[in-house]
Amino acid sequence: MHVTHPPESQSLATVFGGIMVEGRLAREQHFVEILLDRPRVILFLALAIVVVCAAGLAKVEKDPSVDAFVPSDHPASLARDEAMETFGLEDPIIVGLQADSDQTAFTPATLEALRRIVAGVRELDGVKKNDVISLASENAIRGDDGDLIVDPILEPGPLTPSSAELAWARFQSMPMLEGLLSSADGSMLIIIIPVEEPNDAYDTVQAISTLADAEVPEGVRAHVAGVAAMNARLSSMVDGDTRIFVPAAILVVFGILLAALRRPKALLGPLFIVAGSAGVAIGMMGWLGAHYYLITTALPVVIMAIAVADSLHISIFYLRERKKDERISAAEAVKAALAQTWLPVFLTSVTTIAAFFGMSFGAAMQPISEFGLFAALGVAAACALSLTVLPAILVLTDLKPSATGKSVAFERLIDKGISALTAGAFKRPAIALGCVIGLLAGLVALALQAEFDYERQRYFVANDTVRVADRAINAQLGGINFLDVVVKAPETGGLMHPEALNAIADLRQQLDSLPLVAKSTGIDDYIALMHGVLTGATDSRLPTAPRAPGQYMFLYEASSAPEDFKQEIDYDYTTALIRAQLSTDSYSQTLPTVRQLEGIVESWEARTGLTADISGRVAVNDGWMTQLSENHFRGLGLAIALVFLTTIFVFRSFAYAIFAMTPVVVGVVSVYAVMGAFNVDIAPATSMTAAIATGLGVDFGIHLISFIRERRADNASVLEAVSGAYTVVARACFYSAIALSFALSVVSLSSAPPLRWFGLLVAFGAFGSLLGALVVVPTLWAVVNRIQGKSNDVSMA
Repeated sequence: MHVTHPPESQSLATVFGGIMVEGRLAREQHFVEILLDRPRVILFLALAIVVVCAAGLAKVEKDPSVDAFVPSDHPASLARDEAMETFGLEDPIIVGLQADSDQTAFTPATLEALRRIVAGVRELDGVKKNDVISLASENAIRGDDGDLIVDPILEPGPLTPSSAELAWARFQSMPMLEGLLSSADGSMLIIIIPVEEPNDAYDTVQAISTLADAEVPEGVRAHVAGVAAMNARLSSMVDGDTRIFVPAAILVVFGILLAALRRPKALLGPLFIVAGSAGVAIGMMGWLGAHYYLITTALPVVIMAIAVADSLHISIFYLRERKKDERISAAEAVKAALAQTWLPVFLTSVTTIAAFFGMSFGAAMQPISEFGLFAALGVAAACALSLTVLPAILVLTDLKPSATGKSVAFERLIDKGISALTAGAFKRPAIALGCVIGLLAGLVALALQAEFDYERQRYFVANDTVRVADRAINAQLGGINFLDVVVKAPETGGLMHPEALNAIADLRQQLDSLPLVAKSTGIDDYIALMHGVLTGATDSRLPTAPRAPGQYMFLYEASSAPEDFKQEIDYDYTTALIRAQLSTDSYSQTLPTVRQLEGIVESWEARTGLTADISGRVAVNDGWMTQLSENHFRGLGLAIALVFLTTIFVFRSFAYAIFAMTPVVVGVVSVYAVMGAFNVDIAPATSMTAAIATGLGVDFGIHLISFIRERRADNASVLEAVSGAYTVVARACFYSAIALSFALSVVSLSSAPPLRWFGLLVAFGAFGSLLGALVVVPTLWAVVNRIQGKSNDVSMA
């Protein structure tokens, strides 16, 4: 946000404080004259540039998936890709057919519906037709006088009550399918549907939902969930949010500008700046091949909120100049307004850009990095358009101030409050500092409760269809959050030996003992079952004869299709999949499980000579969330460091930079305090808010300190510098915070709860910085003043 100085501000040379010299002022004035002499040319060129950049909007591609946050070379991502290629199981759509309470789904009608849905699903584009798994595709294994018999769980032909009972019995004879393809009590049947593109399956999910709803009999409800279904829902949310955010933000901006400028005609220039800066930033995303992620939906609103402040203050000072002297022309009023506003607009834009650059370069995740880069581009565009196109439009429209000049009672109330707060802080700095320290202590206590966490369900409101479906299926099955281990033998057929199978069974046993693991399955389950039905062995024992596993597989393939085990082991018996089902995918809860599994795998590999890679959606989520937690404060620290260095450059004073940055600490801690108080996760969307608040919050300190510095340069005492016109600057800061907060409030219209918090957290950060600036800045001046032993005199130059 950008705040400018009141008419009492000094000359540009004084405002620069040594940053620019008098010789450059003449060149700048000459540039303004050229600018105002050719307003139509400036407007035409700017319009052409904006149109060309905005044309890239058509090229922007959506990517709402979580995988966008995971580097393609991350070990968990590589293992996931290999598992998907080998076993075809990763991130499926999951359909649950749930019977009414106290009813079974093992009825002819429900089983027939299952079969019809499976047949229909296999006809859909985007579905891996041969990898669809359900009771309709699975077999039951039994023995008969030493022979291995393989029966389909669902008998071919029309289903009857007796065949439904037979299906139930056969299902119960296959314990590895319990909790995977049906609930233990038989009240829910499951269809697992792998798709070609789990991150782009919206049409497929819609078709499956329509098919399932049409086929289920009375008394049965179809639930459609799974990672691919949730990604599809997120994709629709991105579309919906974008269609809501931009118009809503424009309406809010329109209202703010109308309330501040009081003339519909005065809105032409600011609205062009707001729309143009957002169009340039988002359009360039398309031209440069960047993707539009879930968190990117907030980007246009952020840019528009910042652009409002740029254009608003220039317009306000222009109208004030024309109101002071009705005889001056529009061009003369623009010159006077720019003399007082262009430098604050430029400098605060630079500090905001520095914060976004720090956030971008400190982020290890591409969506956050791109957000920072294109936000910086949008801020730069807003600054450039405000300083060139807005003056041109003001001249062309010959805008005059409103006829009414009544002072608003609310403004007088704000001025009184600011004056009282400033005077109290200056006169009683010890008390003010004590209050600030006490406030910070309370905020820090709350901030320490904020945690890094991610749970896919939390991206949806409680009654969202996909969240309801996910919750229902998880409740019935004990968990559909998959944590996988891909096991490899060094040679072909190496896993069809008793030693290897016992090693897999041992690894599974350790995996089953970990927290949150509901169950696990692997090829050893099937070999043990075949060994039992052929030899009468009990307790799921594995064979000890060297050739027995291979012979069992040969017998099975003689009775059924060889691809029945393609989800458990490859055709060369070199790579096998162990799949564990967890009751939750919450990062904070699964973190201990994944870490323990990593230790188990490392020890197991050294002991067995086999290799194992951890994979599955839970592992992938763990990978990118761990990366976020490890890099989050580095990115925030880089943003703060760049803003601090920029502030030193602005003031050419280390002490002034400290003064300006101190209120930012209050703002940043406020962000984390709200997260801790309201149990808001530090996740991708919310992780950016502190860095953004840093760039926006430092502006308050810059403008208040700039004004005090100017007054001190005119030999005013410190007490005089923090009174009088100082209140006007402080009020402008307050209105800027209001404008930013109202503009960002439209993000709370998002259908994704984390994005709803995004705007609120930035607003809390901005107001925290504003409060810090209003209290800390006069307090610090008073403290230094007293330390130097001068009642009303202190030099910080």
